[in-house]
Amino acid sequence: MRQFVLTQNLAKDGTLWINGKDFKYLAQVLRLKTGDTIQARLPDGGLCQLELAIKEKNRLLLSKIKDVQPALSQNAEENSETVAGSTYVGGVKAENVEQSDQLIEENGAVRGFGTAIWLLQCMPKAAKFDSVIRQCTEIGVEKIFPVLSDRSVYAKSDGDGNKLERWNRLIKEARQQSASPVNTRIFSPQKMNEVLQNLQTSIENITNSTNNDDFKICKLVLTEAPLDKKMLHEFLAEKPKLVVLAVGSEGGISPDELNQLYDCGFKPLHLQCNVLRAETAAIYAVSSVQILMTECAKWLPNA
Repeated sequence: MRQFVLTQNLAKDGTLWINGKDFKYLAQVLRLKTGDTIQARLPDGGLCQLELAIKEKNRLLLSKIKDVQPALSQNAEENSETVAGSTYVGGVKAENVEQSDQLIEENGAVRGFGTAIWLLQCMPKAAKFDSVIRQCTEIGVEKIFPVLSDRSVYAKSDGDGNKLERWNRLIKEARQQSASPVNTRIFSPQKMNEVLQNLQTSIENITNSTNNDDFKICKLVLTEAPLDKKMLHEFLAEKPKLVVLAVGSEGGISPDELNQLYDCGFKPLHLQCNVLRAETAAIYAVSSVQILMTECAKWLPNA
């Protein structure tokens, strides 16, 4: 089932007027009529069912019928450094979330999808990166860190703010199409050393807030050559709560950047497949991790 991702809260009476691009999406793409209902993901992470109450020429009014899934607690909502997860038995689907009370932690956070997936993507050409954003959002990647690598074609410009706005629009559209409950976040492009500093800070904040010694993290960088004999199954055998994948651009990752990744704790991973394009490699790697962790009970003893 599709979901409509809201960027603003409902009014106190449970209604919200919709216009602009969101109006076109509901009226022209989904072709909603008065009385039709749709599930909507609220800014606080909650899921509710809305009815199209009034439809005018350039705007429409949505009215809440009922709550489907609880919202995040205030503390969880304000804490951006949380791991919601990107994998869940049965798939990352809105209906799975709403049917399982076990997905709601004591602090109100939507967790329980299992392993969270973060992506460090060295910037490929614009159209290719758009595909990475869109498809990784559909899969359920939690965070995307664009990297201005030594071999990236991408050039940093004054229009980066507009690019970030467009990327967030792609994420919203992908979440609506896929009904992903994972609130995928994307950050502004930075050099490798800056991204790794921010990554380390985010991980430290998470580990400090969880107070869980069993919070395992797996950091992998895709390489063209088999630099390590370990397979993906072996890296994931410890059931990490967070997997961070680093993927190169069209020209790969430079030796200096590889050393930076190694110093940050990344391990080289060679996927035994055909030579993949940069955008294909990211989607292939993310999908492989999600499938293995979603189905870990089938291949991992005592999972």
